[in-house]
Amino acid sequence: MKRNIRMFFGLILAFVFFVAAPATKAYAGGEINDCFDFGETTIAIAAGDTHKMWMRATYDYTYFITGATSDATYLETDFKSGSKDVIFHIGADEQGGNVFFHFYVRDDRLQNEDKHDCIEVYVQNRANMVPNLQVPLAGGKVGNLVQQGKISMLYSDQGVPMASFSLTYGDGNMASYGLSYLADNGAKYFAVTTGYGYAAPVISPSDKAVMQANGIAGVVVNGNYRNWP
Repeated sequence: MKRNIRMFFGLILAFVFFVAAPATKAYAGGEINDCFDFGETTIAIAAGDTHKMWMRATYDYTYFITGATSDATYLETDFKSGSKDVIFHIGADEQGGNVFFHFYVRDDRLQNEDKHDCIEVYVQNRANMVPNLQVPLAGGKVGNLVQQGKISMLYSDQGVPMASFSLTYGDGNMASYGLSYLADNGAKYFAVTTGYGYAAPVISPSDKAVMQANGIAGVVVNGNYRNWP
């Protein structure tokens, strides 16, 4: 009888211990833990900076971004399943205050490819950008430089298009950027901010002649003076 009582209390203690014991598998973050486990689900990153984060993916995946304005904002990853470090890049010209990285399963092993999770990035220290700049022109007139996507167009005081330029980061790729201010270094330069440190201005010979005739020698890219090519 005593032996049966001891066995009964032993089973009770074992059950209590099993219920009270912490789970051995803990997830740091994520809405669908069977597919993704993130080191962080909300991150604060300064414009122009990067952030390394651990993540686990049960399946191969893809991602897309919403809320971003810079094409230098992206995720450095291999898109493969497993545990790894990924790197978030926020463009120096990023103007989105809240950028969302959406993760989706893309794997033949899982029939349902609608599995989705998300990481939110709070972008800090965003550079001051302006949609247009007033520009002194020849003859004492004043025009405007207006940014239209990845191209900036110089307009006369009458609103007539005069010349335009863009930026490239190599291989013919146009860079996103933001207008900052009109710099004066003996000649006038358009100061711009971009996520590509080695971006260079692109301009046609005729547009270059118009710019130079109005005393505009080139572009200041992230603080580096670059004359028209």
